[in-house]
Parts: sequence; structure tokens; C-alpha cells
Amino acid sequence: MAFQLNSVVPWGRNMEEYKSMFLLNEEDMKKKIVGFGDGPASFNFEAHCLGYDITSYDPIYQFRKEELEKRIEDVRGIVMQQMSENMDNYIWTKIKEILCSAESDKL
Repeated sequence: MAFQLNSVVPWGRNMEEYKSMFLLNEEDMKKKIVGFGDGPASFNFEAHCLGYDITSYDPIYQFRKEELEKRIEDVRGIVMQQMSENMDNYIWTKIKEILCSAESDKL
């Protein structure tokens, strides 16, 4: 069975979130890092811009940028709604609130 983009919810994290999630310090960042299933996370891009050696692998990378952007937009409202509905299941120390889709569209 071929990998289908319409069955994927692409969501990503930035470099600071990765560093916090995986307890990466400056010495770790100087090493070669390989990420699997990174999706649309900006970790690789941000780290690469700072001179770090990061390689990311994910089956969604077979799709064109436009396809990924469309899929992210297609699922964005659903993800935000589900996060709002399940706020009590998470520890919110970094992100203090979830903006509803309409509010975040204004940003």
C-alpha cells in the first residue's frame, strides 16, 4: 500500500521545542543529529541555519511543498479543535493557551 498524504496529520515543532523535548544541550547540537518522522517541523531548518548538521527523514517528504501546505491547512482546524477539547489532558507550561482557528488566522 502506497503512503497516502490524506491519511496523515502533518504537524511539527520548532527547534526550541525539540531541544526541550529531547533535552538537547549545546554539546548535543554540535553532533550529527538524525531525525525520523520529523514531518513539517522547523527544527532541521532552524538548526541548519545556525550551522548544525541535521538530517531529517519522513515519508511525507516525497510530496511537493504545495501538497504539504494544503494538507496542513486542511487539518489545521481539526487539530486546533481537538487540542481545545482535550486541554485538560496536557500540561501547559510552555504554551499558555490555544487560539481558536479564527483567532490564529488574524495573527
